[in-house]
Amino acid sequence: MTDARQTENRLAAIGLSLPPREGPAYDYDPFKRNGDTVYLAGTLGKENGAVQNLGKVGAEINEEEAARQMQICALQAMNWLREAADGDLDRVAGVLQLKCYVACTPEFDGISRVADHASKVFITAFGDDGRHPRSVLGMMRLPQDAPVMIDLVAGLKENESGEVG
Repeated sequence: MTDARQTENRLAAIGLSLPPREGPAYDYDPFKRNGDTVYLAGTLGKENGAVQNLGKVGAEINEEEAARQMQICALQAMNWLREAADGDLDRVAGVLQLKCYVACTPEFDGISRVADHASKVFITAFGDDGRHPRSVLGMMRLPQDAPVMIDLVAGLKENESGEVG
């Protein structure tokens, strides 16, 4: 039998761990499963119940802080994927699509560099299965004045009893 935490061990190998899960601030579902597909709602880089540094990248937020928060978005998304996979991240078959949103000034030209920090989390965690098609969008404003946000679609593998659900 293999270690049931291979995915989390791969993250730990580069110094990452899942932070405490942060729930949605409003009345919506953080994810929805349809068969072997999981749809995640927009996920902010919350720490201790809130996004810690607010504003636009290129104004109040520098690129390094945006990259750090993008990584937190991805790790928070991993928390929701773990819940959708009945507590076992190793059941995630792969990331099918990733959308990264960056609230930024019109002059800021690093939105893809910031998004790379989310992509790296998924590729590290899931190997080739973490590679994904991606859209990166520069926005005027994001919920709660967060500088970055992601949403994604992922696939699940069957559990030990042969069921996806």
